[in-house]
Amino acid sequence: MGREGFSTVRVLVCALLITVHGAQVKTVEAFELFNTEIADVENLLNAKQYADADSKALLLLEQALQQQQMSADTFSALGLLLQNASRFEVSKAIFNAALERYTTDGELNKMASTLLQLATSERHLSNYSIALTYVRRAMSIAQIERNELLKAKLNLELGIIQQEQGEIETALEPLKQALRYFRENNMANEMSVTLLRIGEIYSLLNQATLAHTYYQDAFDSIEETQETRLLGVIKTRIGALSLKTGSVNQAIRAINEGLELLLSTSDVGAIAEAKMLLGRAFVENGDTAKGRELLQEAMQFADSSGQAKLVKEGRLALAQAYMKEQSFELALEEARTGTIDARKNRDLRGQLSFLSLQLSAFVSLGEFKKALDIQSVMQQLREVLLDSENKSAIEGLQAEIELVRQSRTLEKLEESKQLALAQAERENLQTTLFWSISLAALLLTFLVWSRYKQRQQTIILRREVRQQTLNLQEKNQELERAYKTLEEVSLRDPLTGLYNRHYLESQLPGEIRRSQFSAKQSPSTGKTKQDLLCLLIDIDHFKRINDDYGHIAGDKVLSAFANVLKEVFRQTDLIIRWGGEEFLVVCRQSTREELPEVAERCREMVANTPFDIGLEKPINITCSIGFSLLPPDREEDFDTAWKRTFAVIDYALYATKLSGRNGWVGVIETLKTPREYPTPLDTKFNFPGSRIATSFNNVASIKWPETLEK
Repeated sequence: MGREGFSTVRVLVCALLITVHGAQVKTVEAFELFNTEIADVENLLNAKQYADADSKALLLLEQALQQQQMSADTFSALGLLLQNASRFEVSKAIFNAALERYTTDGELNKMASTLLQLATSERHLSNYSIALTYVRRAMSIAQIERNELLKAKLNLELGIIQQEQGEIETALEPLKQALRYFRENNMANEMSVTLLRIGEIYSLLNQATLAHTYYQDAFDSIEETQETRLLGVIKTRIGALSLKTGSVNQAIRAINEGLELLLSTSDVGAIAEAKMLLGRAFVENGDTAKGRELLQEAMQFADSSGQAKLVKEGRLALAQAYMKEQSFELALEEARTGTIDARKNRDLRGQLSFLSLQLSAFVSLGEFKKALDIQSVMQQLREVLLDSENKSAIEGLQAEIELVRQSRTLEKLEESKQLALAQAERENLQTTLFWSISLAALLLTFLVWSRYKQRQQTIILRREVRQQTLNLQEKNQELERAYKTLEEVSLRDPLTGLYNRHYLESQLPGEIRRSQFSAKQSPSTGKTKQDLLCLLIDIDHFKRINDDYGHIAGDKVLSAFANVLKEVFRQTDLIIRWGGEEFLVVCRQSTREELPEVAERCREMVANTPFDIGLEKPINITCSIGFSLLPPDREEDFDTAWKRTFAVIDYALYATKLSGRNGWVGVIETLKTPREYPTPLDTKFNFPGSRIATSFNNVASIKWPETLEK
């Protein structure tokens, strides 16, 4: 080779070295750039700028996929960072990229670990069927690789998924298998998480003592390690158990302790759950405003993270808070939104929970027809839920059997492959044939055994389905009895046994229409029993009774007063506990001329009746009455007629009190011809004139309240 040949070789070698060095420099630069970008994502998450963090992570993923320079481990680290911040949708995309790289490289253990992380993200998003698929794929790999630690972690995740799906008792078995491994290997954190989940299952099964024991064991196992996040979660679950058993103050203390621990960590998901529990506890304790504020704060995070389960729990808690505040329309709005979301997510249990709240809201609002419609829908959903649970149980059983069959088959195939390779070097065709026949026999035996076990499991499952059907029928009967009781309670005042406002509002429109129709059939008589009379009765100086003798004595007076009213008025009259010490009476099929007589009979009966409040001597009380024809001026529209009538009798009652109490003032009828000197009542309500009756000396002696601006 000449000098020119050597020169050419030297040039080529130098060019190759420069190219390799340039590629290495670019790789290092790309690696540093990705690390910087990941640090930016972490800073955005710490600043709670979640939307910007999601966008940054997805852009980084796109760049990495195009350049093919980010390692699978880097993808996995970024996915864990997002998952720990409860950004589960974005973490799924990152973990899928890592899984693709690990699959290409044939790294089975890392594939299984990434499948486990994907299952965790899907479970937080309530995509349980997808999560189960990932767990089963990972379990097949763990069995082939004989990775016992990974099996334990997968059993833990499987138990959590089954628990959140409502398969409570089924979830115990994988959790106990995981606990056994973690305890044998002194893995404190994993053991604590597993104990916590087992405690939650017993809490769901209403075994509070056993649940508290597991929670305490979970706390004790890591108390010395100072694992702040996990300690905070356990404290909040102890608080949730106290809340469930009715120890509200104890629950608030425990949840507050847990929340203080969690606030020192970056687990925003656990913080939101703790705030939601604390909000529920405050609502139960009567501090609904503070509780509702915490619930709304937690709901904002739940909506942004896409966690359907957390959103559902928050919306249920908010609706229950509104029910406590008697804001039935707001509760109904939350319950309807929750029902729609549950229907989208095919969450039958969630639909039943929100429909139950709708039922309570409609009953409280007095809309019983809508409540009955909701009851019918709930019954249909229960039947669908029963069929769905039966189908899911069978499918789950078949999937587990198929998983065992595939895993065992893969193990045997792997063993037979190794044996075949070893035997091929030193044994002849006959030995190979022998092993093949043995393998076939083994597979056949396994298939027969699997078929037998499947049949046994199916028999057990059918027996459980029959039992569940009987339980469901019993619960339906209990619900029907509870609904009847609820309907009765919603229409009566519990102290006096009188009807309440809901009952009046359901009965009054029909009574007004009947009265107006009768008036049109025989107009201007004023003597036929076609009028509705309305009296508002107030116990005089009732506050003094409470102040002097106590609220128990006040309750006795209210109850006895109701009995007096029952004696004064007819059984066909509507006697209503209007509120506090006020009672409303609507006399049906009466004449307007009877109003003074009825009012005086009521006043006299109350004044002459001794009221026993548990002292040596009974006490005497008086009452003030305002009354009017219902409606006073024959309005056609029910809402206008009732509001106008109530305003008139309330004004007349106020005049009675100003004029000295223990008396009555009221309107017998309104006149069509204007009076020369209208009364303050005529002026206030724009009546041309009115015929007023009073128990005081005369109309001129009545002290009227100040006239409001028109």
